[in-house]
Amino acid sequence: MNWSEKLNAPFPFYLNDDRKNVVLITVITAFVIAFMYFFKLPNDLSLTLGQHFLFGGITFVCLIINIVWLPRVFPNLYDTENWNLKKYILLNIWHLVLIGIGSSLLDIFYICPEKTVIENIIEANSRVVVKGIIPIALTTLFLRNTMLQQNLKSALQANKELQKIQSLKREPAGKNNNTVTLYSDTSETLSLNLPDLLYVQADDNYSTVVWQNGDGIQKKLLRANLKSIESQMDNVFTMRCHRSYLVNINAISLVSGNANGYKLKILDTDILIPVSRQKSKEVMEKISQWRNVMELS
Repeated sequence: MNWSEKLNAPFPFYLNDDRKNVVLITVITAFVIAFMYFFKLPNDLSLTLGQHFLFGGITFVCLIINIVWLPRVFPNLYDTENWNLKKYILLNIWHLVLIGIGSSLLDIFYICPEKTVIENIIEANSRVVVKGIIPIALTTLFLRNTMLQQNLKSALQANKELQKIQSLKREPAGKNNNTVTLYSDTSETLSLNLPDLLYVQADDNYSTVVWQNGDGIQKKLLRANLKSIESQMDNVFTMRCHRSYLVNINAISLVSGNANGYKLKILDTDILIPVSRQKSKEVMEKISQWRNVMELS
């Protein structure tokens, strides 16, 4: 994975819940106050406990603004559903800038009015950067671990549902209306038994249909985009899990989850199909719904 892919990898927008985020911000603020009080650099100001709480208050207010208030006011700018590592890094830089501004004003007008404005700005921002690294690092580890645990939990639940779904029996082509004919943009067509379908992979205006029969895994390239294929396969078997993939639910043998999201393992193969973050909730819900259908059938 190159740097561009790493920076665009999914990352949680904190805890995606205002109440939980307020608790998290409170914990971060308490840590900052304790860290400033007990960890002192040689050139640090001699501050009272009350003055430490003032700087902690600046931290609390700035984080509330950035994490709770601004996403409500500018939802399109924040787009928390599609948050990634790059946006998280930029937001943390903005945290430091905003806290640095508040700390500079506090130094200029209250803590060190005898110093020049430039001196106060430099010292305040240096203090914010040096003492902000550890809270940011700890918060990042906590958020990444939280996302990993959530994904693993969801994957475990999905795998339990899949164990029940595997009871679906393949029907011979022509029975129960399971045969579908796919039409390409040319005169070429493909007829197959839907339960035999594994997945469809798109590449621009072409789609590769992959299915399994008595001769093993078969593939056919059709000149048709994935949206066209999806509309032709309008049924309970298939679901869109990624902008480039359409998958048969009954062909999924395992859902794996990590900090970067989910992947679907195709039955009796080593093929792993990615699940986009936008589709992850829909995929998990459809697996659960299909399990309910199987139990009722």
